[in-house]
Amino acid sequence: MREVSTAPRADLSAYRNVTDLLTRRVDEAPDHVAFDVREGERWRPVTTAAFAAEVSAVAKGLLADGLQPGDAVAIMAPTRYEWAVADLAVWFAGGVVVPVYDSSAPSQVAAIVADAGVRVAFFGDERSRSALTAAGVPTVLSLTRSLADLAARGGLVDDAVLERARTDAGPTSPATIVYTSGTSGTPKGVVLSHENFLGQVLNIAAAYSDIVRADGSTVIFLPLAHVLARGLQLICLASGMRIAHLSEPSEVVTSLAELRPTFLVVVPRILEKIAAAAGAKAADKHLGRV
Repeated sequence: MREVSTAPRADLSAYRNVTDLLTRRVDEAPDHVAFDVREGERWRPVTTAAFAAEVSAVAKGLLADGLQPGDAVAIMAPTRYEWAVADLAVWFAGGVVVPVYDSSAPSQVAAIVADAGVRVAFFGDERSRSALTAAGVPTVLSLTRSLADLAARGGLVDDAVLERARTDAGPTSPATIVYTSGTSGTPKGVVLSHENFLGQVLNIAAAYSDIVRADGSTVIFLPLAHVLARGLQLICLASGMRIAHLSEPSEVVTSLAELRPTFLVVVPRILEKIAAAAGAKAADKHLGRV
């Protein structure tokens, strides 16, 4: 087998772990809008500084609840802004993120929880809560309702304590454990280090600087349980690209005119779903031939 490699485009030596991507962006452009968050029919802008403050507050709550460096925290929920908050908050608290598809069968959830040793889990709906509870996770929290509670509980945690937790993980420390779908047996976990994410984020940003830029924007509707969407989110966050989340691919087309993203990352299956949704709407209005 012939091995082929290319020289890296970015220097990772100045970064300790993934959380440095956010802290540096806050230093560079705290008032830049990082996210558009859907609230009913409207979109609320969230600056980089506001996002970082929310992440830090939730991370303090996790520390107040006893999260220790290296503890595994699962997130089982659809793609949404709170997913991003929880993801970064776990890293700020020194934990390891274990994403779980919200479509996973209870047996798959149980296998993942047992293998990763999950101590805390965020859920998106009642089905996910039930599966995580049945799997024996000690602490199960609602992704949409518990973040504010965590932030309140972390009010007495000192900034220095948070900073020690944030910087505990080094480049080779595990950042996340991504599991296969389990279609051919028990789900199998792949450990990705902070260095893995940093290399992906910084090198892709350097290679595609004509697309990845601070005046750009995107809509993320791929599942954040997949590493592609999470990598994309980190690339955008570190580079200042504005992010909007949608959990239903069928809603993307109607949102494009309002959000006006400069680029999208899709997979063929998502395009098929969008086409099917458009076709169904056309049929309802007797415009099927169009």
